[in-house]
Amino acid sequence: MTNTNLALNFLEHSSHRLFSEAQIDNIDSLHIPTVIRFMLADRYDTKFINSTYDTWEFTYSGLKNIIKFDGLDYHEVKLLKYFLAYYIQINSPSSLYLSANKIKNLFNELVERGMEFSFKSFETILLELAKNISSSRDYYRVKLFIKLMIVEDFDLFGEADEDKLEILERPSSFNSQLFYQETEDAISKPIITMIQNGFAKLNSEISQKQSIADNTIKNASVLGLIYVTGMRPVQLSKLSVEDIKIDTYTKEGESMRYSILVPYAKQGRFNHAKISIKLPEEIATVILQYIKQFKLSTNHQLFDLGNYAVTYCTTAINEQLFEFSPQEYQQRVSNGELIQIKYTSSQFRHHIAYSMALSGSSAEDIAYILGHSSLVTARHYIFSSPSLAQIRAMALGRNPVYQQMIAMLMTGNIITHEQGYGENIVGFVNSKIHSNIGKCSYKADCFLEPVRSCYGCVYFNPYVNGNHKEVLECIQNELESIIHISDAVYNSSNPIIAIHQATKFEIESVVKRCELNSEVKNADH
Repeated sequence: MTNTNLALNFLEHSSHRLFSEAQIDNIDSLHIPTVIRFMLADRYDTKFINSTYDTWEFTYSGLKNIIKFDGLDYHEVKLLKYFLAYYIQINSPSSLYLSANKIKNLFNELVERGMEFSFKSFETILLELAKNISSSRDYYRVKLFIKLMIVEDFDLFGEADEDKLEILERPSSFNSQLFYQETEDAISKPIITMIQNGFAKLNSEISQKQSIADNTIKNASVLGLIYVTGMRPVQLSKLSVEDIKIDTYTKEGESMRYSILVPYAKQGRFNHAKISIKLPEEIATVILQYIKQFKLSTNHQLFDLGNYAVTYCTTAINEQLFEFSPQEYQQRVSNGELIQIKYTSSQFRHHIAYSMALSGSSAEDIAYILGHSSLVTARHYIFSSPSLAQIRAMALGRNPVYQQMIAMLMTGNIITHEQGYGENIVGFVNSKIHSNIGKCSYKADCFLEPVRSCYGCVYFNPYVNGNHKEVLECIQNELESIIHISDAVYNSSNPIIAIHQATKFEIESVVKRCELNSEVKNADH
C-alpha cells in the first residue's frame, strides 16, 4: 500500500490530521504534572517549569532554553509535553530543547509525507536516521519516544514492536560512543536494586508468617519470573505448578536450590523440550507462597492471565514495581507530581540478553535461555554490546552518567544526628569501620549487610553531613582491586565488578542528594 493510500485509509477513521480516534483517547487519558521539577538542578539552574505555559523558558547548565509549542494542535501539544515531562524524569534537561524540536518536527514530517502515526512509520524514519552519522542523537531521541508509545499501550504500537526496535540498524557512529549501557539497558541499576530489596523484604515477611495481600503475592510472582527468566507472557500462561522444581532439599535455615521448566514461546517444525532455568531462592520462596496462598494443585495452571496475557503481565509488572518503589516516589506519582515510569516484559527480556552478552555468553546460550530457534537476535546483543574495556571504564568512574531520579529516592529521609529515625548504623567496608553515615528505620532485625547494603535501601536515613564520601572512597578502592585481580586471572567479566559498580552508583546518589539538601537549606537561610 502506498503512503498516499495509507493516509487516505487512515483519515477515514479519524478527523485528526495525524492521530487515530483510539490514539486521541490515549492522549486524553494522559496526565501531565502541572509543575515539572528538575530533580538535580544546581544552585543557578531553573528548578522547575509550569507545563501549562505555551512557551517553556528555563536555564540549565549555563544555557537559556526556550521551547515553543506553536504550529501544533491541542492533542499534538499534549503528547509532546507528556514526552518532555517523561524525558526530564530519566534524562538531563540539558538536551530537552533539541528533543522537543525533533519530535515537533517529526509530527509535521509524518503529515507532509502522508504517513500514519504508527510503529511502522517510525521504523521507516529510524532506518533513515541510522544511515546518517550526523543524526545519531536524533535516532535515540526518536527511539525513546517510540518506547514511550509502546509502554503507554498506544494504538498501532504493540509490545511485539519492542522486539523489532531492539534489532533495528543503528547509526554507524554508535560504537564510538560510551553511552550504550545506560541508554540501551532498559532495566537500570537503581531499578535492579529496588527489585532485589523488594523481594528480600517479601522473603522476610514470609519467613515471619506475616499476611501478604493476594494481589501482591501474585504480581510479585509474575514480576519475579519475568525478571529472572525473561519469559514472554505467552510462556507464563503455559506454566503449570509442576514446572516449579525443588532440586535440592536441605535442613531448615540452609539454602535450597530451585529451577523452573520454561516452555518455548515459538514452536517450529520440531517439538522442543522445556528449558530448565535456575530459580533464585528469593524468587522461588515468593512463588511457593503464591501457590500455597491460592491453594493450587500440582497439575494446576500456574497463572490465569485471561484473554490478554500481554496486558495482564504489563499491569502486574508495573503494579509490583510501584509497590517496591520508594515512598516519596509513590506519593509524588499519586499526587500527580510525577509520571510513573513503566516497563514491559520485553524490556526485561532484552535486559537478560544484554546482561548475558556482557558476561561473555555465546549466541547459542542466549538463544537457548530466550527460547529462540535462530541465533540472529542473540548475535545482535553480542555485536552491539560495548567492549569489556569500556565497561571497566564505566566502573572506575571515567564515564560519569546522569544520576537517575529513582536512585535519588531509594533511601529514606535526609536527617541530622539528633533526629530519631532508628538505630545508628555501624559496619565495615574495605577493612575500615564506618559509623557516621545514618540511621536504620527497619522495625525487625535487618537481613542486609550494614553500610554496604544501606545506600540502596528505603529504610536507610542518611546523615546530611555523614561520611558518605569516605564510604565511596573505600568502595572505589575495593572496585579497583577487584578489577586488577580479575584482569590478572583473565576474568575481566567477573560479576562482582557489576555488584560493586551498582553499590558505587548508589553511594554517589546519596552524596548528590545530601549536597542538594544542603544547598536548599542554605538558600532558605
